[in-house]
This record gives sequence, C-alpha cells and structure tokens, in this order.
Amino acid sequence: MVTVKLAISPNPEAPGNYRVNVVGSGFIPNKQVIWRLRGEDTIVDDNIIAPRGGGIVGPDGKFGFEANAIGGNLNEDWGTDEIYAEVYYNEIGATHYKSNVVKGDF
Repeated sequence: MVTVKLAISPNPEAPGNYRVNVVGSGFIPNKQVIWRLRGEDTIVDDNIIAPRGGGIVGPDGKFGFEANAIGGNLNEDWGTDEIYAEVYYNEIGATHYKSNVVKGDF
C-alpha cells in the first residue's frame, strides 16, 4: 500500500519559515518521483509555488524529502490553511498520491 505523510513545523533558525517533510512508502523502487504542495479548497485546490522537488525512491520503496518554506507561500487561504503534499512518478499519466492534510495559520 502506498502512503505519503506530510509534516510542517516552524524553523527555529529562520523565523517566518517552516520545515517541510514529505515521506512515502510502498512506491516502486528506484523510480523518480516528484512532490509538490497544494492548498485544499472547496472548489479547486491551490497550487503552492514553493517548495517542491523530487528524487529517486529507495530500493525499499521509501523516500524522504525535506525543504524550507516561506510562511507567505503556505498562506493559501483566509484563516486556517489546509496544506497537503501530492507525489507522483515522473511519467505522463502517472497516478497522484495525496498525503494527510496539515492545518495551520501560516
């Protein structure tokens, strides 16, 4: 079973910035995946321009990515922000896998 988990926490070394961690398991080993953040909304989910990235899935089907995010980029909504990670293989028509939703006031 494929799983994707997102964690967002304040970066104590850079006020107003956040550490973004995206981890996954159950993926095809040694394949390239791409991840991006989205803001969950009622009609259309928002694209969050940064951070985003990608890399190679490990031989055990797992990956882990960490990036820095500026708070303004995560502020996708009035009031509470609802952020999730979307991960997919670097192939045309690849299935997109959604993480848990992290709520906060970024």
